[in-house]
Amino acid sequence: MEDILEDLFKIYLSCMESYNSKIYQTVNDKYTIIDKSMLTVYLFIKIIEDKNEKNQDVTDILSNYLLRQVIYSETGNIAFQISDESKFGLYHEILDKLILEKFEFKNRTLQRLKYNYKNIELNKYNELLIFLEDIAEFSIFQRMVLNGKKEAVSLLDTIKNKIIDKLSIIDNDDYFYKEKKEIISLIIDEKFIDSQYGNLMYIALNLKDVYRYSQIILAVPENVLFHQYTVTVISLIFAEYCNKELKGNIDIYTILVKSLFHDFPEYKGTEIIAHFKYYNEVTKKMFAEIEENDENELKEKIGDKFYIIISQAHDGAEGFMSDILDKMLGIMKLCVESEYFNNYTAIKGFVSVYQGRFKKFLKVQEIDGLKCKSFYLDLLRECYIYIKEHLMERNSEYFLKYFTKQELENGRAEIKFLRTNPEAFLRS
Repeated sequence: MEDILEDLFKIYLSCMESYNSKIYQTVNDKYTIIDKSMLTVYLFIKIIEDKNEKNQDVTDILSNYLLRQVIYSETGNIAFQISDESKFGLYHEILDKLILEKFEFKNRTLQRLKYNYKNIELNKYNELLIFLEDIAEFSIFQRMVLNGKKEAVSLLDTIKNKIIDKLSIIDNDDYFYKEKKEIISLIIDEKFIDSQYGNLMYIALNLKDVYRYSQIILAVPENVLFHQYTVTVISLIFAEYCNKELKGNIDIYTILVKSLFHDFPEYKGTEIIAHFKYYNEVTKKMFAEIEENDENELKEKIGDKFYIIISQAHDGAEGFMSDILDKMLGIMKLCVESEYFNNYTAIKGFVSVYQGRFKKFLKVQEIDGLKCKSFYLDLLRECYIYIKEHLMERNSEYFLKYFTKQELENGRAEIKFLRTNPEAFLRS
């Protein structure tokens, strides 16, 4: 179990490192290539869901696309613009070989979990993603211009003209001709920003500006859009491991979508620290009303289909697994800061371990369709022990600047007890 936890840390760290890769750095000091890719993915899923096009090819393409963003920590931004489109097939072939090599390099340090990047030939779904990357880029430049970034005006015009020019070259036989034409027409008529596509981009870009752990000084700040990316990648890798090694039955497309949308209601910046939100019955009711109002507004912006996806993000075996990993990552972040970045101020977040983030999942026995339930309970217990121990013992002197000696001793006693009485975790 400790091998799996260490693998999760390594994957999380790789995601954090890759998130540093910027795009158009001469005018942009904010948006990264992963931000652009996430916008692309949301547009892609909207079209797939609207067409009810869910199949294995879609799942494989989406998985590949999300995974490939992880290698930017080794390669930097490799999303080059190919001016000669006749060379695109060759570029794609070479790029896939490079990506596969990089994942072989990264997999050598992982004990149990693996990056399962596949070599997939260009098809209609790849081509749709490529088209939507331009739309995502257009949305980013549009946000820059609306926020007063004058240097981005010419780039916005350039990408807009590039998109409009595609209208004359899109083949009527293109499988996604209708959707591509609709998006281009909205841009031409300057109605994109008020469409469901534009609203989707508005929400995703807002999530880029909502930062987590705002009460803690962090070496690497983390926004909600990036958080959803890391949860999705880790859910993908973990689910594939469970399906292969534990004979699980997790639907990969479903867990990807649930992970990608699980924090969408936070687009207004209303992420509330859990121990405040759940302080008592009054605060629970108050924040439930706030969240309900935000969700009603969200429903108006993105439509019923996406609203259902968001409202059911935690349901079923896939929602339960993604939720477990979401809460584990929420605490792992503190460990990453102290372990890998020597940011001991993250130790003050130790109190998060007491917020029921793990023990709420002891209801695992009630989840239908989830195999190997004892495995998840063991994972939760070991993660609880691992993180609690590391936050206390990494620098116990610094720990005592925020907590008392008695709290340190109580924590050590609890860990010792859970190690010798693992079944006690169920009752604690």
